[in-house]
Amino acid sequence: MKKPFLLPILLLLLTLPIARAAENSEDAAIHKRHDEWSAAWNKHDPKLMAAFFFPDGDLINPFGKHCNGTAEIEKLFADEQSGPMAGTTYSGTIEHIRYLDKHIAIVDVAGEITGMKGPDGSAAPPFKHHVTWIAEKKDGKWMADGARAFAYVPAPAPAPAK
Repeated sequence: MKKPFLLPILLLLLTLPIARAAENSEDAAIHKRHDEWSAAWNKHDPKLMAAFFFPDGDLINPFGKHCNGTAEIEKLFADEQSGPMAGTTYSGTIEHIRYLDKHIAIVDVAGEITGMKGPDGSAAPPFKHHVTWIAEKKDGKWMADGARAFAYVPAPAPAPAK
């Protein structure tokens, strides 16, 4: 009676390392893709930046602008890269990857943009923000179905004690 119970456990233990190795390989591919995104930003190439999205992908930037499709996304990046983001440097760290299945993941990134200028032309402080992107692997390449960039705001102060 104990032998049939042990067989599924043994099979599970044997397949776990294989599943983890595949996940680690995909993690590396997503990290590589993020590095390529960073390089595209730092080249200030809107067409290359938009190419990270599927044709029907969407983006909401940290200033609330919503774009649908790569043409709109490219235009937003062109406007940003010739305006407030001109000459900036992007860096980011992937904080978490959650796989919904083997071809779809939610990727959380802590991002920072340096080199922005204020309206008067003076140096602005680094813009720290968060990006969540829905990544899908298609034809061996991780692409963005959508991305949401936002900045955290301080929590409201608690009500005074009575």
